[in-house]
Amino acid sequence: MATVITLKIKDQEGNVKKENHEVEEIDVLQFKQLMKTIKEIMAKVNENDDLKVLFGSLTNGQGLEDEDAADQDVITKAIASFDMLAVELPDQAFKLLSILSGVELDVMERQKLKDVMDIYDAVLEENDMDDLINRAKKSLALTQTKFKFKNFMEKVKTTTEKPKTKAAAK
Repeated sequence: MATVITLKIKDQEGNVKKENHEVEEIDVLQFKQLMKTIKEIMAKVNENDDLKVLFGSLTNGQGLEDEDAADQDVITKAIASFDMLAVELPDQAFKLLSILSGVELDVMERQKLKDVMDIYDAVLEENDMDDLINRAKKSLALTQTKFKFKNFMEKVKTTTEKPKTKAAAK
């Protein structure tokens, strides 16, 4: 069941109207757009050495022995890549939220921050991300297994078939 959020939309004359919007579980088109945007984000991260190191240290748990040093390292790297974090990634984050919620990006950007957080909460409520990720992993593992088995059977078939000779064909 969809989660209903209220958007405040201001027209050119400055009049504000409230419009209800239903946030639903993502569909295939949204998923495709999401993956494309994530790829764009990763490309931007990979273009910026400081940001690449920052994300690498956040995801692989470097420096966990000395928590203060790890925090300082993250702060230093974040400052070094501030322009990318402050300008590029928020735009991409709002684009992702727009894709997942179905709220047009220009409409979302005109909302109050609290209302945007309500949109974010609705997306999380409607889409169990852990479940979606685990389901995708399960499907990919099943696909890999099927292809491996199919390739194995083709190899078995090829090696067990006796080659036809001209003499046997006559």
